[in-house]
This record gives sequence, structure tokens and C-alpha cells, in this order.
Amino acid sequence: MSNNKANVTVIDYGTGNLLSLKRAFEHVGAKVNITNDHKLILNSSRVVLPGVGAYGKAMDALKDLNLTESIISVAKKEIPFLGICLGMQLLLSESEEFGFNKGLNLIEGKVKSIRNVIKKNNVKLPHIGWNTLKKIEKIKLDEKNLLYNYNEKDSFYFIHSFASFPKNLNHRLFDTVYESIDLPAIIGYKNIYGFQFHPEKSGKTGLKLLEKFLKI
Repeated sequence: MSNNKANVTVIDYGTGNLLSLKRAFEHVGAKVNITNDHKLILNSSRVVLPGVGAYGKAMDALKDLNLTESIISVAKKEIPFLGICLGMQLLLSESEEFGFNKGLNLIEGKVKSIRNVIKKNNVKLPHIGWNTLKKIEKIKLDEKNLLYNYNEKDSFYFIHSFASFPKNLNHRLFDTVYESIDLPAIIGYKNIYGFQFHPEKSGKTGLKLLEKFLKI
């Protein structure tokens, strides 16, 4: 693996457990920069947007640091870009969390409350725990894709109360099942990917995905 491919920039905007993500990437051979410096982000070979917490506050933090335009520019340069958990949700156009909030609009779609999707008043939220993934049948995966040769027995660690629904169903790559309802677990469009689960908390299966991110 070349040094260029092993470089990963994790965007620091005051949310998420950056240290555990840094350690996970380092474990699979990456050199990790945690930064909110625009020049470093724009000149990165791979970029990760992490995040936990509320959607609106996260977008406000990105705006306060003037990071939204840098993120959009990186994505348009076709640099491999990965959003994790809340970071995945921010990739979409909007969210209904605590009212209406605009997102980065890198993948057209909407973030919806799981309670509203499942339509059960007694549904237990957040969805916490280990779940497997299932591929959307029409999605074709080639060798460059993160989930090529995915083992359906692999499970990943989730913790979320909202789910990301791309408008274009071709951008919905893998689902997970909660309360008998399919929820998007991995979305993707061109060079942009989103994981609803935490790969850095998902043991060997999560590390395997992060390693593949270094190779695309």
C-alpha cells in the first residue's frame, strides 16, 4: 500500500470520538490527521466526517468553522469521502430531527425519525446493538466497492434514533433490519459513502471495512 493511499483526514468539528476512530484507522495501516484546517482537508487523499449528537448542532458547528464549502469541494473533487453515524446523516439534503434542518446535500435525501418510519409508539430508541447487513438486490458491487465479497454473517455496532433515506434508491446500498423494518445502513454515490454504524466500534468486521476504504 502506498503512503498516499494510507493517508486519512478526519474532520474535527467538536463532535464524535475521534481518538477511537484514529486508533482504528492506524490499526489498519493509515496515517491519520485530525484537523479542521481547510487547506489540509482540501489536499487530503481520503476524508472522513464522523459525528454523534444532534443534527442541527452539528451543521451549526460545521458552519461556524466554515467547513461546509471545504467538504463540498472535497466531495466534488472525487476524493474518497466517508460519513460515519451522524456524519452519514449530514451527507443528505435535510433532517426532521428537532424540526427542519438543512444538510450538506451531497446525496439527495432526507433523515427521518426511526419512530416515524416504524410507526410504533413503543419502539425502543435509540436502536443500539449489533446487527447484520443485507445488500439491496439491484445493487451491483465491483472489486473497488467497499462491500465487495461482503460476508452476510458479519455484524456491526449501531446506535441511532434517525435513519438516512436517499431519494435515489440506487444510492441505498445496504440495509439493516430493526423491528422488522429495513433501515439504510450504508449509502453511496460515486466517491461518497456513509455508514450508519460505527466501524471503529465493530471489531474485526469494522476494521476490515476501514481497510477497504484505504484501497478505493
